Amino acid sequence: MTSPERLAAHTRIARSLAPLDDRALAERVAAGEPLGTGIGGRAVRLLVDGRPVFVKRVPLTDLERLPGNERSTANLFGLPPYCHYGIGSPGYTAWRELAAHTLTTEGVLAGGFPGFPLLHHWRVLPDEPQPLPDELADVERAVDYWGTGARERLEALRTASASLTLFLEYVPHTLHDWLDAELRTDRADAACTRVAEGLTELTDALEGHRLLHFDAHFRNILTDGRTLYLTDFGLALGSTFQLDGEEREFLAQHRHYDRVYTAYHLVIWLVTALYGYGREEREEYIRALAAGARPEGVPRSAAGLLTRYAPVAATMGDFSRLLVRESRLTPYPHEDLRRAYNNSMLSA
Repeated sequence: MTSPERLAAHTRIARSLAPLDDRALAERVAAGEPLGTGIGGRAVRLLVDGRPVFVKRVPLTDLERLPGNERSTANLFGLPPYCHYGIGSPGYTAWRELAAHTLTTEGVLAGGFPGFPLLHHWRVLPDEPQPLPDELADVERAVDYWGTGARERLEALRTASASLTLFLEYVPHTLHDWLDAELRTDRADAACTRVAEGLTELTDALEGHRLLHFDAHFRNILTDGRTLYLTDFGLALGSTFQLDGEEREFLAQHRHYDRVYTAYHLVIWLVTALYGYGREEREEYIRALAAGARPEGVPRSAAGLLTRYAPVAATMGDFSRLLVRESRLTPYPHEDLRRAYNNSMLSA
């Protein structure tokens, strides 16, 4: 249940933003404190009604702005489904991100699961075309990696003259930063337990919304120290979207993806944070844990989580390695992951 104070703050902020015309709103955004630029857009923080608001500017291409495409959740660029995996793809459309935030915000406001930032307001604002992110700046290389369908999307992003501007509830910490700090205190055990419970609650809520996130790493999960909030729906796929047959099949096959991905990410994050291992050492250690080795020298709750989820992480790690290094068409091992995850729940 969402607190009355949270709902009241949302209402005040939304009412403050809604009357502003595009020019006034764009000026407010331009004066905001820059928070960084990523593959999915640029972010600033600004004050509205005395409260901080997180503002994300997502490039909105000319194709997405055509009258028949406004707010369309169709795969307008015809990208292959594997572009949903969070490994640096050019993404799908800004409208899908808006649809996901709208869905989760409506759920929170209706008294449902509270762990999503509220979307206070959104607007399409004029913008200057932005350089492609470093990961995609070499278009020929990106097309070679992601397939020919990526070319139109990349060229459209490079010339986008507007942005879908999302005004979101501000949450002060990423889970990455917060948990890293908690591990250095006598609250480490409680923090690990709370995070594991929170991840289960998040993925339960996503499945309840029939929504897949596909990129629920710890910089896309926020926290105020009490609740986990999942944000950044740039790769989201939902059953309420306009899907073609291939996407519907992909959605059905990956219906538990966020559940196994968060378990996988929790393991690789803990191994990195607690032992300082690089990629190769980490993969070797996770395979050893999956084979029955016991973690040592770490908080008890962390050791329990590593033991429980290591088989999931080992299977997911093998898939991710093949996906990134060999072929984007690597089959998703959904049955192996389902079995490993179900077994981990039995051992909880």
